[in-house]
Amino acid sequence: MLVAAVLACWIAMAAYSSYRSDQALRVQLNQLQVQTSSLGGQVKAQRQEVRYASSSAWQAELARADGLGAAGEQTYVIETPAQAAGPGPVEQAAAQVGSAVTQISQGISALG
Repeated sequence: MLVAAVLACWIAMAAYSSYRSDQALRVQLNQLQVQTSSLGGQVKAQRQEVRYASSSAWQAELARADGLGAAGEQTYVIETPAQAAGPGPVEQAAAQVGSAVTQISQGISALG
């Protein structure tokens, strides 16, 4: 009788352990399915991005970002009023001082 009771307890514990294991695996399966569907959307978006990045339109945009243009393409430069007016008095004075310093340093190096 004691052996039958121990055997019944052992079978009950094994069944409960199996049930708990099945529940844990089911939860993990659900989490993995959610992650898979999420990654599927990301993969699709990245494939579209790669497809677009390999197009000639994307290559032309990259060239324009680097300051290049296609052959025969007309480029227009729009200046602000301050740029169109040229350098102001401060910039002119700084340029004059810079050229004076350059001339002085050239004169000193010519003496030495």
